[in-house]
Amino acid sequence: MRRLIAAAATLTVVGVCIFAAGCQSQSNQGTKASTTTATTTTKAPRPVAEGSLKDFLLAPEQINAVMGASEMKLTRSRTAMSDDSDTMAPRECLAIDSAAQTQVYAGSGVIAMRDQTLQEGDNFAHYAEQAVVLFPTAKQAGAFFTNSAQQWGACKQYTHTQSHSEWTAGAISNANGVLSTISTQQNAMSSGWACGRSLVQRNNVIVDVNTCSADPKNSAVDIANQIAGKVPA
Repeated sequence: MRRLIAAAATLTVVGVCIFAAGCQSQSNQGTKASTTTATTTTKAPRPVAEGSLKDFLLAPEQINAVMGASEMKLTRSRTAMSDDSDTMAPRECLAIDSAAQTQVYAGSGVIAMRDQTLQEGDNFAHYAEQAVVLFPTAKQAGAFFTNSAQQWGACKQYTHTQSHSEWTAGAISNANGVLSTISTQQNAMSSGWACGRSLVQRNNVIVDVNTCSADPKNSAVDIANQIAGKVPA
């Protein structure tokens, strides 16, 4: 009788062990299934090519609409930057004063640019300069944007040595990927003459805009944002 009981007990233990092993195996499979996660890869944006630059600039009618003008016309197109550093004091304020300047972009890795100047009438009732500057990579364009934010903040007052006009730079805004400010002429013949500046990075492109009028408001920012909206990102 003891042998039968012992045998029965042995069979029971083996059965329990087999059952438990099966449960353990299923439990492990469930754990493995629950801990498996899918991985996604985010591709870097394809760099913009030089041939696309001209398509990003706004038409005169679009500039007119932003600036509240009606007769702004294209007066100059360029594929190379200007160098007005000799007419600025101090030269460190050149980035605040003008768009697409050679000395401002020196050593940054620029490979191409397109620039247009528009104005209304011979008395410059409204003036705008829009430029798109191409870098090899988005990283290099981003580095230029970051450095510009620091450089702009260092400029407070400056003078055009050629015309003897005196300017005061306003507060620098760097929000939502847009760097901007407005500089006001202190010895202007008519009160309120000022120039807006804006810089935006999209992909490997820097959008560089300068607008001037009796009251430029947010015109430089609006133009820069419209251009940036056309750049593939």
